Amino acid sequence: MEFFKQTELPGIGKRFSIKLSSGQIVSIIIHHSGKREIYVLDEDGDVECTVTLTDQEAREMGMVLAGAFYQPVTGDKMELILKQLVMEWVELPPDSELVGKTLAEADVRKRTGVIVLGVVRNDEMIPAPDPKNFRFQPGDILIVVGNREQVENFIKTFGVKKQ
Repeated sequence: MEFFKQTELPGIGKRFSIKLSSGQIVSIIIHHSGKREIYVLDEDGDVECTVTLTDQEAREMGMVLAGAFYQPVTGDKMELILKQLVMEWVELPPDSELVGKTLAEADVRKRTGVIVLGVVRNDEMIPAPDPKNFRFQPGDILIVVGNREQVENFIKTFGVKKQ
């Protein structure tokens, strides 16, 4: 088996299989509905465990795996990263251009360079908001990350308030 394999599953979705250095295979089935099924198979192809995730759970797990919340680095590298990276919590006022729009519609990343890591709405944390479906509302608290210039550009462009 190749290291990475993608297979169409007609009427279901797609399967992605990854062979790990341990010899295990992780097979992920992404259904058209957004549901994800994860299978861990041993070297003989026997299923060791399975996990089923909703679309949102898969996005949250993906953020963790991608290192959005924690990226182990050496001390020197960490110091350099922290000097260049800014994370800011900002509140969306009713007159902001973002209200009623999605990340894609507002073209946030292209216009400002920041990444919206999450949104707090009514005391609920929404990590990795879907760029095409999640619409911003007045009072949303956005967690944005970028370099200092990008974050300041975001604040100015969209008229948000630092928390």
